[in-house]
Parts: sequence; structure tokens; C-alpha cells
Amino acid sequence: MEDPQRNSAMMAATSGFNIADLIKSPHNLRLHAEVQNLKKLINDLVDYQLAHPKIAKPTTREEIDSDKKATQEIEKREKYIRAQLSIIKSLYRQSVLKVREEKTKTSDDRAVNDALILGLHNLKYEEQSLRSEISAAENYDHKYMKLPLISAEEYLEQFPEHKDLSEQELMTVRIEHERQVRVKSEEERQEKLKRKQKLIAEVKKGKDDLTKLDAMVEKFIEAAEPIKKVLATE
Repeated sequence: MEDPQRNSAMMAATSGFNIADLIKSPHNLRLHAEVQNLKKLINDLVDYQLAHPKIAKPTTREEIDSDKKATQEIEKREKYIRAQLSIIKSLYRQSVLKVREEKTKTSDDRAVNDALILGLHNLKYEEQSLRSEISAAENYDHKYMKLPLISAEEYLEQFPEHKDLSEQELMTVRIEHERQVRVKSEEERQEKLKRKQKLIAEVKKGKDDLTKLDAMVEKFIEAAEPIKKVLATE
């Protein structure tokens, strides 16, 4: 059995409860308002019927007129109720269509939201991947780090106009400076090598000339030997 006290307490707790406050969509608010109007029309009709009960067999003119007037009023009120029902049916159909549209929109929005979440996860994955690649690149044992470059401090002492360069730009110009130094050193080495080869060629030519001269002197001595003997006998 239901507890009357409990039911009374629940009714008291919900007496100030307004359903309209929970309805957010305009079309449902309109439907709720029209339903309340219908309830009022029905309650008014019932109250009117109770206040003007139908006379089973009216005898006097007053009873006949009163009964006729009450019947007309009831029919008029019933007509209003039927019209109100038509309005509510139309609003209900519109509400159903609106709910379907909202469900479709909610589904579409959910799909968009899911796509955005998936895209966000992909971006986070790409970010982690890029961070990993950047870290690997930063910790990579680059060959240029082993180049016998002069220190940054020494370079800036020679070229103070580069003091505002970033670390990467400074490394680039230091490498270029080292390249130019090496190119110049190589040019000087090649020039020295050419001079050396030229000197070697000149020395070799001198040796060849001396060898030829020695041969000519020996031939001259051999040719002069008979003359020397003749002079010696005289």
C-alpha cells in the first residue's frame, strides 16, 4: 500500500516545480503552453458543466432557455477544445520533426567532434614524432661538430661584425671561413708545389747540361791527346 504521508510530502516538494523551466527548445515551449491552454479549456468546460447540469425534462420557459443557453455554451467550448486539439496536433508534428532534425544535427555534430578528436590525436602523434626526430637530430653526432674550426670566441675576435648572429648562423660562417682558409692553403700548397717542380726541372736541366759538358770535355781531352804527345817529343 502507498503511504499517504509520503505521497503528501512528494506533492508538497513538487508543488513549486515548473516543468517549463526544464524545456529549452522554443517549439516544445510553445507545445507545452498550448497543452496548458487545452487543460484550462477542459477544466473550464467541466466546471461549467458542473455549474450548469442538464435538465432532464425542462418544463418552464426559463428552464428551456437556460438549458438551451448552457448547451450552446458547452458546444462553443467543445469547439474551442477541438480547435485547440488541432493546434496541439500540428505543434506535436512540428515538434517531432524538430526532434528528428536535432537528432540528425547532434549526430552530425558528434561525427564532426569525433573527427576533430581524431585529428587532435593525430596532431599529438605527429608532434611526438617531430619532437623525437628533433631530439635525435640535436643529439646526432654530426661531422661538422668534429671539424677543426677555430673557437667561436677567437672567430668573433677576428670578425666582431658577426657577434649578433644566431648559433646556427655563426656555425655556418665559421665553416665557410674554415673552407676559405683551406682553399687558400691549398692554393698556396699548389703554388709551392709548382715552384718546387720548376726548381727540380731547372736543377735537372743543369745536371744534364753539366753531364753534356763533361762528355764534351772528355772528348776534347781524348782528341787533344795526340797533339800532347807530339808536343812532348819536340
